[in-house]
This record gives sequence, structure tokens and C-alpha cells, in this order.
Amino acid sequence: MTTSDETITTLRQALDDQVGGIWRKLIHTLAVTGVADNQQLLQASGLSKDKLRRTLEKISAIGAGNPPIFSAFSTRLKRGGQSGPAPRVYRLGETGAALCQADGLIDAHPCRLEEPRPILHALGMLDVHLSARAANLDVATDRNRTYADERYIRPDNLVTLPDGVLAIFESEQDARSDFMNRMLRSLAHKAAFFESKACEGFSPAVRMLVDLPRGALWQHTLTMWRQAMEISRETYGSDLPFRLLAMPLSDFLAAPDWSTEPAPGRWVDLSEVISEPASAGSQPLALAAESLPDFSNQERRMILAALHQTLLENGVHQAGPQPDLEFLYLMRLIYLASHDPFAPALRRSGTPYESLYLLNQYLLMNPPLRQLVERMTQMDARRIHWNQSTALHRMQVVVDAFLEYHGWQSNGPLVAYSYTPDYQANGPRRLSVKVELTNPEIMTDPETGITPGPAEIATVQTALDWVLTNLFAATHHLGLKKPPFW
Repeated sequence: MTTSDETITTLRQALDDQVGGIWRKLIHTLAVTGVADNQQLLQASGLSKDKLRRTLEKISAIGAGNPPIFSAFSTRLKRGGQSGPAPRVYRLGETGAALCQADGLIDAHPCRLEEPRPILHALGMLDVHLSARAANLDVATDRNRTYADERYIRPDNLVTLPDGVLAIFESEQDARSDFMNRMLRSLAHKAAFFESKACEGFSPAVRMLVDLPRGALWQHTLTMWRQAMEISRETYGSDLPFRLLAMPLSDFLAAPDWSTEPAPGRWVDLSEVISEPASAGSQPLALAAESLPDFSNQERRMILAALHQTLLENGVHQAGPQPDLEFLYLMRLIYLASHDPFAPALRRSGTPYESLYLLNQYLLMNPPLRQLVERMTQMDARRIHWNQSTALHRMQVVVDAFLEYHGWQSNGPLVAYSYTPDYQANGPRRLSVKVELTNPEIMTDPETGITPGPAEIATVQTALDWVLTNLFAATHHLGLKKPPFW
């Protein structure tokens, strides 16, 4: 269902009559990046919290019967450094975009974002946009900047500073190892732009505002960007033609820095190479329960209850390897090396040498894991009559051992199982491994409390599928003995 020009004209008149001009401030704010939260709408409109709620309800009621003017995102997303309950997030709808276009905002379009991470990124961009507007500075948000040979960059925010210099402000979140390709692409695009004549009038300091509070995740993110800068320098062959500076977004919003030369002491210069000391490892818990006397069942229960309490008090993670998010993102890093959705289709059609190389290197870095996989695969190989059932069972044994090595099990919220191909389906017909994350909370970030959306979870599932299946299917690339049932 679309909204006709006549309907839009009628809606604009009804909104003007019943709400006044304030509706434009709200809808136009949503149009900047497609999303806005309660706090941003309060900032843009100057309304009180209760007045904002009533105004949004009235706007929604006036638009009833048409595609939505806006919609509320189903999950409340807490931002880095934000205290108190997470504000409600709204997305611009089809009718809202049409209303904005009728007001001359030709770039307005309905928000199609569904995943928490891109929505948080859009909210971060809007924060900087509103801050620049509050300082009476011109700002272009998420717009292409074309230069030589029709190439372009797309800064999150391009701000005209008080002295007329143009400055790039990028909005970022936590950086994980499997984001490295995206980070390198971003740096390569900026290097190409700052090499061109189009960079005249631009500040060579690219300012990155990270939506994280200061802490372990903030430091880890800075480390990842430093590594990306170092790789880019090696590829480029010399120092990059721009500097990359970082600051927590919440720090910037509390006291915006619009100076041409960024204020010293407030920004972290990621262009500088800083060696960081290695962190000390934690000591495992040693339990003196190797052997027990001949107790009654009641006594054994009491002893086990006491041992359980000891684990709880001293940290259950010390009892052995425990599952963590880094394992899942590491598997995604290996997989995306050859399955990057941004890579040309022809390249993605070839043998996934990059992914196989990284998987092989990972096994070489973990000799006990490599030995475990090969031992479990080849165990009693000559004494077994191999058929489909025994092959599936052996694959499951290897999958279980691989996951247990990393602290995971295959029949919890993460389910991993070997299966036979669907011989009626179009596609490769071979024994494979399937992974399902049955509870999205598995991937809830302990630092931010954010749970990824279905698309990111699906990519992680596919990545672990691929890794586990290729422990059997690609042994010739991994230096492992071929499974006896393959």
C-alpha cells in the first residue's frame, strides 16, 4: 500500500491543524538517518517528555489507515555510557518519508533497518548531527561526496567547522576481529580521498566517535583500529595521508569539540603505534576432590552441594573452559575471509582458499586441538564397518570434542549436529554439520547488553556450520588425514 499525493496533502493539512509545526521537527529529525530515540526527539523538539509522548500518539492517530508515519522498534537499545532505562527508538515509515519529501527533503526514505547494530550506528550519527545543528554548524549526514573518476566517500557526518574547514566525523561501535576487512576498506577509501585534490579544505584529522564507555571494550576497540592502521600503512607503503582520532561519543556530546585542530588530551591518536603490555592470565581453581571415601548417598549429596557452593563463590569459570563470544566471532572471521558479501560474485564462486588458510593457521596455533580432531576422527577406523549411521555418529563425536575444547556443548542453546543431505534439494549432497543458536541471548554482549538481530546470528551460524563441516570435507587443505568414511 502506498500513499498518494492527495493523501499526503490532506495529512499535512491535518497535522498542521491538530499538532502545529512541531510535527515537522519530529518527522524531519527521524528523516536524518531513518531512526531517532526519545532523547533525541526531546532534544530536537524542545518538548517535555509527557508532551512528546502525547504528540507522537496524536501524529500516529492522524495517520491511521495509511502506511505508518513512524513505528517503534521492538527492542529498547541501551547506548554506550547511557544511564537509566533505555529510551524507545522510532523508525521513519513510508508515509513519514513521503511527508518529508513533500517538504523538500528529497533524500528522505523509510527506514529498513532491522538489526540492533546498524540501528545503534544510525542513532550515533544522529547524535553528532543534532550536536552540530545545536552549534549552528552546517552538517551533511550520510551523504556521498564524489571526487575524481566518480569515486566517492560517504562520511557519517561532514561538518563545516566555525572557520570553514570541513571535518569528517565517523560514528563507530565496538570493533571485533571479524570486522577487520570492513575497517581496512574504510581506511583505504579515506586514504584514496585524501590523496586526491578534492581533499582541499578538509581537515586531515578524521574524528571517530565510539559509542562505548571507557573500559575494557573501549580499549579493545582502540587496539583493533590501531592494528587496522598498521596494516593499512604496510599496504600503503608509508604513513597514511590522514590522522585517525578517537573519543567516546558520550564524552564528545557532553562537551563537543569543533576546533580545527582537535583539543589535545581529549582525543586518542590511533595513527600512533603504542605497544600495550600483555595482560596476566587468571589462575584456575584447584579443587581437592580427587578421591572420596565410601560415603552414603546423603553424605555424597551434602559434599557435592558444598563443592558446588565453592564453585559459585570462587567463580564457576575457573572450573574449566567456558563459552565466550570471541569463539563465535573468530569462526565468523575465518568464514568471511572467503565469503565476504561485499566481494565480487566471481571471487566468491572460487575455492575458499582464504578461509581454508585461516582455519589451517588456527589449528596450527592450537596443536592440542589439531591432535584432538585427528585422533577422534581416526579412532578405531580399521575396526569399524562404516555406513551412514556410523559416519554421522563419528562426525558428532568430533564436533562435540571440538566444541568442548572451546567450552561449548552441542545440545544446549547452541545446537550442533551432523546430518545427511536432502537428496531432493538442489545443492551439494554430502554429510554436513548444522548449527542453530536457539536462544539469541547467547550472543548478548556482556559489556553493552545488546543482542544481535537475526541476520548477524544467521551469519555466525553459517560460519560455524562451514568450519565444522570442513574439518571433514577439506582435510587435504588442512594437513589432516582423510576421514575413513569420507
